[in-house]
Amino acid sequence: MKTPSASRAERTGQKILDAAMSSLLAKGLKRTSIEAIAALAGVSHMTVYRRWPHKEDLFSDLLSREADQLFAHVDRELAGTGDPQARLIEGFAAIFWSFYDHPLLPREYAADPATTLRVLTVSSAPVFDRAVDYLAARVAGLMTDAPMGDDEARRVAEVMVRITHSLLLTTLETRPFTTRDEVAAWGREHVGWILFSAE
Repeated sequence: MKTPSASRAERTGQKILDAAMSSLLAKGLKRTSIEAIAALAGVSHMTVYRRWPHKEDLFSDLLSREADQLFAHVDRELAGTGDPQARLIEGFAAIFWSFYDHPLLPREYAADPATTLRVLTVSSAPVFDRAVDYLAARVAGLMTDAPMGDDEARRVAEVMVRITHSLLLTTLETRPFTTRDEVAAWGREHVGWILFSAE
């Protein structure tokens, strides 16, 4: 059971993340200060600094929260999709497109590619680990004919997440996709074989 102080701390953290998202969307990472985020959240700047000593830490945690919300959305969206391969490809397309077309990520990359790439690589462990945990819990259930064990599902999930991550990193500059359907088509051609061999 959560203590009242833990709940209050959690609510404060969410309020700070909300303020950070608003500020980043309005001004971008370079022009957003911890002090401005604190003022928008209605807390002292030391409250923010204690938890996020650097803006990049805050940016990374924002991406983690966005990922959690995205995974919940994908589960709801694909709940009625019975075909396992369609679930895999549509899930891949939905997750990739949500980051690729996110209002914050492409703009931050255009404004400050070095910092954005650092957040997406050096500081990416929290989002990466969440994605692997999320997918591993769902991959085993896709294989109805030959269910996977936990270790195998985790290995497959890590490969899928690495492909998605790599594709995101290599397309932030070139922007080859204009629609989510194009991403799904790419996934059908390049990703489906990971779980489903050609018949």
